[in-house]
Amino acid sequence: MKTIVMATGLWLLMVASLAGQSAALIDEILAEDRLTYGSAAYLLLGVTEQITEEQTRAEAVETLADLDAGLRDLDVEDPINLGELSLLVMRVFEIEGGLFYTIVQDGRYAARELEFRRVIQGEAFPTMRVNGERGLRILNRALALREEGRI
Repeated sequence: MKTIVMATGLWLLMVASLAGQSAALIDEILAEDRLTYGSAAYLLLGVTEQITEEQTRAEAVETLADLDAGLRDLDVEDPINLGELSLLVMRVFEIEGGLFYTIVQDGRYAARELEFRRVIQGEAFPTMRVNGERGLRILNRALALREEGRI
């Protein structure tokens, strides 16, 4: 029951920022056991209003590639880990990182940077699995901190 209440709360927080994206699709993403690349791309570009609700996850991945913010060698349905999600967040939100992130720009240092900035809370290992619920929580936190001018 706690998970349902928490998930509902997260869903309500994200609905306002996703500006009309399909509620059914958001519910699907929230229920994902492993967040996929396409879902992460769709959510990120949705909250930054770079895609419309009519676009698909595949189109979101294409848009990320066009913005030179995408991840190479991943298909729409491939699961992503925390480091890869962190790298996408850093790129889409145009967050400047520390020295090592600036030099290497990989998921390890992106996850460290987002943990330092308190976008990621709790355990944060770059290679750990991310489910849809945690992915939404991270994006919601990034959006809230961005609106506050803290990232």
